[in-house]
This record gives sequence, structure tokens and C-alpha cells, in this order.
Amino acid sequence: MTILTKLKSEIVDSKDHAITYERFMEISLYDEEHGYYSSNHKKTGKAGDFYTSPGVHEVFSRVMARVFTSAIIADDLHPVIVEMGAGEGDFILSNLEEIQRYDKSFFEKLTYYVVESSPYHRKIIENKTKDYESVHIYPSLEELKRHIGVFQGIIFSNELLDAFPVRVIEEKQGELFEVMVGLTPSEELTEVYKLCTDHAILDWIESYGYQINKGQRIEVPLHMTNWFENVANWMEKGRIYTIDYGYTDEEWCHPARRTGSLRGYYKHQLIQNPLENPGRMDLTTHISLDALRRIGEDHQFKWIECEFQGRFLVNNGLLDFVQNHNEQNPFSPAHKINRAVNWLSQMNQFQVIVQRK
Repeated sequence: MTILTKLKSEIVDSKDHAITYERFMEISLYDEEHGYYSSNHKKTGKAGDFYTSPGVHEVFSRVMARVFTSAIIADDLHPVIVEMGAGEGDFILSNLEEIQRYDKSFFEKLTYYVVESSPYHRKIIENKTKDYESVHIYPSLEELKRHIGVFQGIIFSNELLDAFPVRVIEEKQGELFEVMVGLTPSEELTEVYKLCTDHAILDWIESYGYQINKGQRIEVPLHMTNWFENVANWMEKGRIYTIDYGYTDEEWCHPARRTGSLRGYYKHQLIQNPLENPGRMDLTTHISLDALRRIGEDHQFKWIECEFQGRFLVNNGLLDFVQNHNEQNPFSPAHKINRAVNWLSQMNQFQVIVQRK
């Protein structure tokens, strides 16, 4: 059964002959057999569909290593880091190497947990970290929770929340409709509208949402909310570092956001129609920054910082990695790291969010 066949089967068998965008994304991205993240092909870098900061240069991971070490010592936390949604593990090795270089005694006490749902990615990470006894890999947060119980330490994610499935809502003539996925008479995937009566969505909008303008489409991240609540109830003390792209309530209300933010990335091209290429392209949304803050505050997390990634990295020592050299070869390691420092220092697409309990 192909992923398209599976989607069509669920649509036909559903009560309304339509499934939510949340379900469409769950199948397209996370289906164990055919989902995008489960498939055995490279997602990041030149040969993939998008770039991530850890894949640009290891200096990103090295700066974050110092951030984590300093935070754990300052807050008197257990020397434990959990990386959620580690992908192909680009972040891990240079992060561990820098922690060892920066504070060897701390490194010797450190435990580094990886939570990654993709078997393909877990295998890559296992091969990369086979020489590190401190690294332990789990397929889900639930599996990790069963292993270590109540948690103290650091939780880190890079471009994780933007890949969580979402419900899609649109205002039409004063009423809210859920945008769902159905089929045309010729069995092509298409959007269909259903009057929104789901209390989970309506309650979320009332508690964490913002003013929805006439004709505006928004994404309701119930999955992200449940994930944060799960983490919050598990964490006794610590910090959550989230790196992702998102908008504030004020930015969501701008006319440019009228059609929402759900998009696809395929071979480094932005795809406006999320129904194209199911299972073969990444799907992503901008997160609601103010909603994330409010959800955290409801679970005793203090909003410490929300800063553009470039400024955050500079504030935390990125420029310490600039190399003074007389190299003439533009492809030398020194030139490469200086180009990476320059690029990362100007990266304002992402925010670094720090929440503390």
C-alpha cells in the first residue's frame, strides 16, 4: 500500500469523507512504512530538502554546548541533556566534543539522551555515537520517561515543533470552519470545509489563540500543546531550549499571514500546496510564540528569553570561534569557520526560546 493509497482509504472510510490536516500530516510525515521522516533518504543538506543550522557548520553546536554547560551549572541541575527530534544527529558529536573541551569534569558526569522516532535516523545516530557511552537513544519520549522517571536537566530541540501536525481553521463570514482533506470526483486530494464544532480547537483558541481576522487561516497546534504539557509534567526542574521559526500574536495578524503558514519543502523549493507530494516532502508551520509562552506559564515555566538565533549565538560566544589566519586557500578550515560564523551571526529566520522551571 502506498502512502497515497492509505490516505485515500482513510478519507473514504471516514465519517465525513475527509480527514483533518493533523491526520494528513501524521501519515505523510510519520507513517512507519512510508512517512517522510521514516523513509531511508537524506532530508537535510545539499542532497536533501532543507538545511539546518547544525548542518551548516559544527560551530553552531559548539556554542550551544557552552550554553548548556553554563546553564546546568548555574541552575544546579542534573548533568543531563535530552535532544528531541535529533534527525540525522548533525548536532550531537560536535556538541559533546565541545563540552569535553570546555569542561572535562562536567563532561565525565554528563548523560546525553536522544529521542528520535525515525528508525532510519536512529541507526545513523547509533553509528555516529558508538564511541560515547554517555549517549542513549530512545524512539519516543514515553520510552525515555519509563527509563529515568522524574527529570532534571536540559531539553533541547532544533526545528522540531514546526514539524508537529496541526489542525487548520479558517474564518468565513463570521464563523470558524475546519479545513480538512478530502477527494475530488477524480480522486485527487483537495481541501474541504466543515463548520468547526470541536471543543478542543475552540478551547485552544480561547486559551492560547489570538484575534482571527476576516478570511484568515490559522494553524491550531494541539499536538505541540500536548507535547509541551507532557514534557512539563515530567520535568521537575530545568530549562527547555527551543530553536524554531514562529510569529508573535501581532505578527500573525499582519495581512501577509492571512493564508496561514503550512507549507512544504521539496528539494530546497518552497511548495505552497501542502497536499503535493505526500510522504515525499517536508511539511512545516511557523509556531505561535505567544501561545508557547502562555502554555509554558500555565505549567510553571518562566519565559526567560526569545531572541533571534544570530543575536543569541553572538551573545553566547559565537565570535570567540573566529580564526585569525593568513590562509590563502578559501576552502581551508579557518576560512570555512569564519564564513559559518558570519552566516550564523546574521541568521534571523529562527528564534531561540528559553523557558525555565
